[in-house]
Amino acid sequence: MRYRSHFALLGVVLICCAGCAVYQRQIKSNALEYLYPKGSEEVAPADVSLELPLRVGVAFAPATTPATEAFSATQKQALLERVAEAFRSHESIRHVEAIPAGYLTQGGGFDDLDRLVSAFGIDVIALVSYDQFQFSESGRSSWAYWTLIGAYVVRGEKNETRTLLDAVVYDIPSRAMLFHAPGESSLGGKSAPVEVGKKLRQASEEGFERAIDDLITNVSVELEAFAVRAATGTVRGAGTPAITIVDEKGNPVRSGGGGAGALDVFGLLAAALLGVSAWATRRETGPRG
Repeated sequence: MRYRSHFALLGVVLICCAGCAVYQRQIKSNALEYLYPKGSEEVAPADVSLELPLRVGVAFAPATTPATEAFSATQKQALLERVAEAFRSHESIRHVEAIPAGYLTQGGGFDDLDRLVSAFGIDVIALVSYDQFQFSESGRSSWAYWTLIGAYVVRGEKNETRTLLDAVVYDIPSRAMLFHAPGESSLGGKSAPVEVGKKLRQASEEGFERAIDDLITNVSVELEAFAVRAATGTVRGAGTPAITIVDEKGNPVRSGGGGAGALDVFGLLAAALLGVSAWATRRETGPRG
C-alpha cells in the first residue's frame, strides 16, 4: 500500500509538470562591455575639457543578444531621435546626432567612438545599456485553476517583464565617464495561452517606457551631484580627472556667469531624457489603433 501511495504521488507530480509551460526571453546590451571588451588594453582617462557649444551623439550600446531580439533597430532609432530633438532645441548645443545601430559594433570600444568623432563630428556621447527579462509560466496555480473549472480546459499564464536601463555619458577625447544613472521597471499580469506572445510584446514596449521614466528621476539626482563635483574641478571627486568648461575661444565658462555654466550644460542631458519621457507618455495615453 505504501508503494502504491508513492506511485500515485509520483503520478500527480508528473501530471502537474506536464501541465507546466515555461517561456523566457532576455534581451540586453552593455555599454561597459562595448567600451572595454575582453583582451583590450586599459587606458586611464585624461582630464576633461568641454567646449561649448557641445557636439553630442546619442546611441544604444550594441546588443549582446541575437539580432532577432524584440527591441528592433527601428524602435531604438525612433527613441534616439526623440532624445536628439530635445538636445537640438538648446542654444548650448551646436549639433546632436542620433547614431544608428549599424555604426556601433559589439566590442568596438573607443576605436568605434573615434570613428564616430570623424563621421559625425561629436565630442560627447550618451550610451544607453538595457537588460530586459521576460518570463511566462503556466504553473501549479494555473493547473489548479484548470481543475476547478473542470471541463473548461483553460490555463492562465503568469507573465513578468523586468527592464533595466543605464545611461552613461562619456567625453570621447579624454575617455572619461562624466556620470551615469539607472532606471528600471517591473510588470506582471496574466493572460490566456493564445495571448502570451501579444501580451509579452506589449509588456516589452511598456517596460522600456516605464524604465525610462524611472531613469529620468535618477538622472535628476545624479546630475545635481555631478554639477556639485564639477564645480570643484573634478569629474567624480579626488583622484578622478579634472574638468573644465570653455567657450569656442578657449575661455573658461563659469556657472552663473554670462554664458551657460556647468549646471546648464549637464542639465541638457536631463532635458533630453525628459523629451523621451514625454514621448513615452504620449504613446501610452494617445489613440491606439
